Amino acid sequence: MSTITYILDSNPTTEDDKILRDGIVNFNREVVKEKATHFSIFAKDSNNIIGGALVWEHSDALYLDVLWCDENNRKHGIGSKIIQMIQSYARNKNLPKIFVDTFDFQSEAFYLKHGFYRIGVIPQYLLEHDRIYLRKDIF
Repeated sequence: MSTITYILDSNPTTEDDKILRDGIVNFNREVVKEKATHFSIFAKDSNNIIGGALVWEHSDALYLDVLWCDENNRKHGIGSKIIQMIQSYARNKNLPKIFVDTFDFQSEAFYLKHGFYRIGVIPQYLLEHDRIYLRKDIF
């Protein structure tokens, strides 16, 4: 057997990171028998992106990975419209649930307002801030 060396690399290459990511994705795929896909939603003003979402689609759920709106365009309903579009997508694809996570300094109240409910929390996840996990049942 060869000698194994262990390296802590604070500047890993994209290729090395890809080996690790692909390894766990392939392992997971063997268990869940699916390949997640993703889609994006963009809110544009004069062809400039002012908000949007990155969403992962699984066989029975959506995971809202990123929801962002430019600071100058917040509180104008953009996030709400994006959430509505995600919910419509889930209904059309017969996906019964949506998951998202956020921090206590971000947007839990926004998600609660849109019918999500808290399913878990990791206290003091980052600099004393809690990481909050939420779910919305579509049907």
